[in-house]
Amino acid sequence: MSRKNRTDVVAAASVMFAEQGFHGTSMRDLAKKLGLMGSSLYSHVVSKDELLVDVVREASSRFQTLADEVATMPGTAIQRLSRLVHGHLQILVKDPHQARTFLNETRFLPEPERDTAVAMFDRYQRAYRDVLSSGCNSGEFRSDLDVHLAANLVLSLLNGTQRWFNADGALSVESLASEVHRLLTLGLNPDPEANAA
Repeated sequence: MSRKNRTDVVAAASVMFAEQGFHGTSMRDLAKKLGLMGSSLYSHVVSKDELLVDVVREASSRFQTLADEVATMPGTAIQRLSRLVHGHLQILVKDPHQARTFLNETRFLPEPERDTAVAMFDRYQRAYRDVLSSGCNSGEFRSDLDVHLAANLVLSLLNGTQRWFNADGALSVESLASEVHRLLTLGLNPDPEANAA
């Protein structure tokens, strides 16, 4: 049996938190999944809380890297929104267990890590608000758009796909992202007549 390291432990925790929930996973379950004795597991990590912090931080870092890329990206608001949509879905598909843990279990983080995670999410959401605001100002999107509401709706739509999307199915993540982007930009278009063209 290969020797386990902390990365292995965090990865296994991510899977179990996603499948069983944070509270439904015990350190004993985790040790069993890894083929470790309990004492060996504690040589890698102090607590279950610590594992959740690691999973959430890693996921947050991936999303923030995407937001930082889009913030410095040239192009139209429509193009930047497309990059956000494609990038977000690629993150969800690349590591679905990590994504599900991040989306569903972050609320169980201990303080002050929970506040840090909320602040990181707000910062990430700001990337969507900035792109949408830019599109409103440039005339690409409707001038009456409620940017805060729209950003929430876009992220809810994207995050909801992790409940049903199958990366091994007939629909590729690129096709899914393109369809989502098309749906969004049609709804954001300032000229309803153009949508029918």
